[in-house]
Amino acid sequence: MPSSTNPSPSNLRALALWGSVRGRLTTLGFFVRQDLVQRYQADILGMAWLVLQPLITIALFAVVFSALMRARLPGLDPTFGYTIYLIAGILAWTAFAQSITRLSGWYRDRAGLYQKLALGLYLPPLSVVASEGVLYAMGMTIFALGLLLHGHGLSLHWLLLPVLLALLAVITFCLGLSLGLLEVFIPDIRRAVPIALQLGFWLTPIVYTPDILPNWVRPLIDLNPLTHALGAVQAIVVFQQTPSPRSLLLLALLAVISLGVLAWLGQRLRKAVRDAL
Repeated sequence: MPSSTNPSPSNLRALALWGSVRGRLTTLGFFVRQDLVQRYQADILGMAWLVLQPLITIALFAVVFSALMRARLPGLDPTFGYTIYLIAGILAWTAFAQSITRLSGWYRDRAGLYQKLALGLYLPPLSVVASEGVLYAMGMTIFALGLLLHGHGLSLHWLLLPVLLALLAVITFCLGLSLGLLEVFIPDIRRAVPIALQLGFWLTPIVYTPDILPNWVRPLIDLNPLTHALGAVQAIVVFQQTPSPRSLLLLALLAVISLGVLAWLGQRLRKAVRDAL
């Protein structure tokens, strides 16, 4: 008799799992494409704003702070060293701040959509972090090409960058979406987020280095998780060094904690959120 060609139960489970994962990735890809298209399709300059907006910010800070910071960055080009330091921090901060701002109002902004469709609690908003990641990757690609043309060069330490950015993306998504869940019941969060982000920007060493601060302020800056995240990015990109293991461990721990908090909030508020919308 010919041998049976029916797939085993384990193979069937694997195929079902792959089908589920593939379906979710396809859905996520759709949301990311829609997000990127809708963001720029009404603008005359379109995707050019991706370069213009951070470029203007960087130019302003470079003009104001370059003379002050030049002596604080030894070993770097005295003309462009501070600008390189600034860009490395600004690009990462922009992706973080944009994600938090949009995720913190995700559910209320799409209340009508959630009332009509059985959308998942986590997958659609994941497109925010994914699309911001795409824009960040584009910005970093342009930045890396500029570094090569300038002679700054790249190093093997850049291989750590995806791991670092993945941890930051997890923390960003969980923090932003936790705020989004709570914002359904506490609308004041929407007004508090921009203020908190503005404060966070100046409490993170992006346009300055920590050594210019008074000694009593430095422990406060060290408590800021973004100090460690963006400092690690700057260590890799600017100084071509391995980030501090302490910073990487702290970010990994925060990623795990933030995932737990988001899962707990989602479980507790899932039905209440849908009812409130």
